[in-house]
Amino acid sequence: MELFDRCSGGRKYLRTVFCCVFFFLAVSGCASKEDSLLAEKNDIKDPVSFSVHGISGDLLENVRNELSGMNEISSKRANLFVREIRDKVQKVMHALGYYHPKIELTLPTEDDVKKIISVEIEPGKPLFIRDCAVDILGEGAFYSSFFRIIEQSGVKSYSILNHGQYENLKNMLRSNAMSLGFFDAKLVTSRIIVYEDENVADIELVYDTGKRYSYGKLITDDKTQELLYPVQNLYTLTEGKPFASEEMKSYSSSLNQTGFYSSIDVRPRVNLKKDYQVPVEVKLEKQKENIIKLGIGYSTDEQARLLLSWDKPMLNRYGHSLRTYARTSVVKQDAQILYKIPRDNPNLDYYYVKLAQIHTDINDTLSDLSHGSFHYVSNTKGSWGRDISLSLEYEDYEQGSERGYSLNLMPGIMLSRYENSGGIDPHTGYSFRFEMTGGLSAVTDYDFLRINAELKGIMSPTPDSRLYVRGQYGAILGSDARRVPPSKRFFAGGIKTIRGYGYLDEAPSNSGGLSGGIYMATGTTEFQFPSGFSSGRIAVFLDAGFVSNSMRTNVKWLFGPGIGYRYISKYGTLRVDVAYGCQNDAGVRLHVAFGPEF
Repeated sequence: MELFDRCSGGRKYLRTVFCCVFFFLAVSGCASKEDSLLAEKNDIKDPVSFSVHGISGDLLENVRNELSGMNEISSKRANLFVREIRDKVQKVMHALGYYHPKIELTLPTEDDVKKIISVEIEPGKPLFIRDCAVDILGEGAFYSSFFRIIEQSGVKSYSILNHGQYENLKNMLRSNAMSLGFFDAKLVTSRIIVYEDENVADIELVYDTGKRYSYGKLITDDKTQELLYPVQNLYTLTEGKPFASEEMKSYSSSLNQTGFYSSIDVRPRVNLKKDYQVPVEVKLEKQKENIIKLGIGYSTDEQARLLLSWDKPMLNRYGHSLRTYARTSVVKQDAQILYKIPRDNPNLDYYYVKLAQIHTDINDTLSDLSHGSFHYVSNTKGSWGRDISLSLEYEDYEQGSERGYSLNLMPGIMLSRYENSGGIDPHTGYSFRFEMTGGLSAVTDYDFLRINAELKGIMSPTPDSRLYVRGQYGAILGSDARRVPPSKRFFAGGIKTIRGYGYLDEAPSNSGGLSGGIYMATGTTEFQFPSGFSSGRIAVFLDAGFVSNSMRTNVKWLFGPGIGYRYISKYGTLRVDVAYGCQNDAGVRLHVAFGPEF
């Protein structure tokens, strides 16, 4: 009995070993076969391509995209894929409302060098929507945005059935519901009933938005609560206010604009929604204590430039910040310190103190300027930006044959407005800036009033073309208008005023060279059109203007026609211009700059 048990156990052991070896060999064989097939698949030396005929427009584009997504097919085995090719083509045709297409495939022969599968499609009559019923239930029935989506979807009676448009409509309704806080929204009915014999379809779609949620309590940790202190007035997501995702994005953008934070996370806690309120969670990480930037640039006006900045974005819990800035080039060196103090809104309503030292050595101008000013910036009313300032400046200068120094206490105001269609390369937009400063001899050295205004505009006659216009006017008024220091006088020439002339090289002269003017007017008209290369445009332009000490006599107009190239990248626009200065033997000049045009 014991021997029988031992023999039986041995047989079981041998069977187990045999099964394991057999399984290993089978798996190895399958793996080898699979590896062989993969190798064969990846080593196709005679792949076919497709040529589609008989259709056009979206039909043609979608069929081509569907076929191009197939794995490579060997021309020798193309007959094995005929059914798959037909199914894919038919799937695309059905999606766009063509339910009765005739599809003929012509396979390549052995002598066919190009190895092309010809796909001939007769689309047949499209299937039309007979009855389209799209209904919105719940509170969403009182919001026009849902009905605007339905109207713009293209899904309507007597139109060709397009399954893509139908799915997009459902997605847009869901997206709009979530963005407005209808977190319980759902599709009650969604169906397309196709009558192929009649070549029509009926659509029935019922979307129940339910009730709209409002903002609930603010959820933060202790660190974030402390970091929110200087931006309390930015918070608009107050408890009980109707939810809107766009408002949350705007709040997040406002926090980012302050520069206080390295990480910003603002989100609704939908999983904690209760009593038709959804809490808002905010998590913030403080920006680095010190941010140092080094930059190198070049323009034909100032040549090589070196930039160094040192920022301290959040000095204390009140949101004060400090920025130091130094820039040097061949013609100008300046260093600035700006101390910013938030008031109600760190982005739109604040004070700042500016200290600057500027050395200028260009053409006939040699100047050392010391500047100190106090500013109040308010952008909270309307869309106009306002910068009201009081500045104290001391300037020691040589301007041509003039030698002198001046000390001026100057109140000033700057008004600005800026709107565009967005992005680095906007289609439309305008900007306006008006500056006015002045001084009184009763307090400091000179009686004068200086104004400078600039208007820019851009429009797009076609999607790929731009018309850019710019106009600038400046004047110095008062009994000491001709005695103000060089930093307050006007000079023209260069890429920012009149191309074709040297940088700030055009102005009235005295016996020692340029003296600067008390009136200036410049303008630009530029048309940009496609160059044939991606992200590039050719520009033709005409710059014109004058600088003078009188608006009645000795006004000498300067003209600078030219041609250029614009390369638009995600970092900015590269501008290369060749312009001809028609007056003063200026000749031909090259101008290069990088940055936003508008």
